[in-house]
Amino acid sequence: MSDVLALPAFAALDVRAVMEEERRGASIQVDNEYFRGQELAVDAVETVSSLTERQRIASQSRQVYDQIQIDFDSLTRENLKSASTRYRDLLQQLPEVRYFKQQFSGTCFVIPEWLRTPQRVNYGARIYFFREDDAPAPTDVLDRNIDAVVTGDRGEFEQYQGALHGYPECCIEHFSECERTEEMGPELEAVEPVADHIDTSEISKNGEIPSTSIDTITDGIFESPHVYAFFAREFYPEPDCDQARHRGISIYDTLRDVYPEPVVKDYFRINAGWSYLMAEATTPDTKGSSRPSPGSLGREHLLFHLPLAVTTRLYQNGKKDS
Repeated sequence: MSDVLALPAFAALDVRAVMEEERRGASIQVDNEYFRGQELAVDAVETVSSLTERQRIASQSRQVYDQIQIDFDSLTRENLKSASTRYRDLLQQLPEVRYFKQQFSGTCFVIPEWLRTPQRVNYGARIYFFREDDAPAPTDVLDRNIDAVVTGDRGEFEQYQGALHGYPECCIEHFSECERTEEMGPELEAVEPVADHIDTSEISKNGEIPSTSIDTITDGIFESPHVYAFFAREFYPEPDCDQARHRGISIYDTLRDVYPEPVVKDYFRINAGWSYLMAEATTPDTKGSSRPSPGSLGREHLLFHLPLAVTTRLYQNGKKDS
């Protein structure tokens, strides 16, 4: 299953778990921060000559993505479907999407992703990865998303999306049914068991090339068994969920059989730190905050935007800390 080696490391390890039948599917949210991460990571290890083509693909994709503008007159199912068709046609032309389809032997597709807020309807894109024999039709995923936007009921779509990603059913139900308050939501509940192991004073907030390490930011996090529940980048497990923890341990062992253990450990550390920062962004004083900047969780966070083959080689050569 060497085909995942061409994917960004943070996504490749998600996808490897899918190919090993530990999960049903995985995905990447595509936006400016994603492309910025690809470019920053290549700049940080510019001595790796094999990344020239990868840099060109990411840069061209970002330029195309920045030019996409989608409008529709009113919030109806027909208007959203029409806008989605136009948007998906453009997304499928991104060099990044074509690159993944060429490199990955399973099923890979990109579709628009809509999110309704009290102020407006936001749009983005998501690239999905599935085993070839277990992939939904892209139109099914899109239609469910459109229905959620039109009806204003996102809970059902979130449950469906959680099932697509192979999350434990109990965690899916807890996330969609948890009552949100000004002080607490399911995201903050999910990270509470590992919060004491995350040193926010060490987190980079200025977007510069990080000088610290994920080891420092999450010092001692593997002393908590809860870290294994963070087996995916955008997953918020139900607190104290044995099923999520056991799934994570199984994925950890599966990945460790193939990749260097320091890579696998940092994968779990970064996932937990990422979930923590995203959860903090749901609090009243930080709502509307953007996703964590590439490298905000240390050097390794930035390196995990490189193709897994390159990231793994840097770890093996002892250069992750250079």
